[in-house]
Amino acid sequence: MRPKTMDGDPRNEIIALYEAQPDLLSLPRLLFDGIRRLIDADVVSFFEFHHRSRDFRSVVSVVDDPERRTQAMQAFASHMHSHPFWQFDPAFFGERALRESDFFTEEEFLALPIAREVFLPSRVRHMIAVVLQHENYVVKVVGHRVPGRPAFSDEERDRFEAFRPHMLRSYLQAQERTLAKLTPTERLRLAFPQLTPRQLEVASLIASGKSNEEIAIILGTGIDAVKAHIKAIYGKIDSDNRRAMAAIAHTAPPFAKLPPLWKLDLAAWNGRRD
Repeated sequence: MRPKTMDGDPRNEIIALYEAQPDLLSLPRLLFDGIRRLIDADVVSFFEFHHRSRDFRSVVSVVDDPERRTQAMQAFASHMHSHPFWQFDPAFFGERALRESDFFTEEEFLALPIAREVFLPSRVRHMIAVVLQHENYVVKVVGHRVPGRPAFSDEERDRFEAFRPHMLRSYLQAQERTLAKLTPTERLRLAFPQLTPRQLEVASLIASGKSNEEIAIILGTGIDAVKAHIKAIYGKIDSDNRRAMAAIAHTAPPFAKLPPLWKLDLAAWNGRRD
């Protein structure tokens, strides 16, 4: 049984979105529940692309066959340039919610190679999408309906479009919460990936204000070994300032130097993975 739509007022979903205070791992699932209610979608997908690394993640609101999804994505990649709607270009979408029915009649859609090879085999007939962009990231959120159901209405499009700025704001807040979860050690690891695990341990202790003698006791090693590690650390980070290391350990690295945030192996995730 499909979830019922709301009464046309998205305020309840907006409130629920902000009250949940999601991080990047919990955000897609939270959006799935709200969007299904908001526009009566059968399935919702969340696709996030990181430009600098060319990496991406794709999360779907239903359990599917990973192998079939991979095949569908490969077929999609071969046809996506046939129309701007499939490319999910932020410049083309702007702040709009767009539907496949905005561009194709029933007959035209069914004749499309991308429909025959990607959507119809996946039991997808109607789509409505919004695109979000922030620095290195582009996110597309898509509502899907199975064959036999009507196209998304103008009213549902307007609801989704009204919900978009709140999705973007929640996404930015989720990124900030994710960065806030970084421990000093994790921040040093991201800032200086060239450090060995032992050097990272020493650097973290330096950043916490420990003296060489205290570090030697904590690590159960000699003072000369600690000094050797510190010399190697300073050579790798091009600095010999303990205060600078402490500042880096307590400051989130710039977005430009970070890998995709959803891939951070944070202790604060508590083992959760979507």
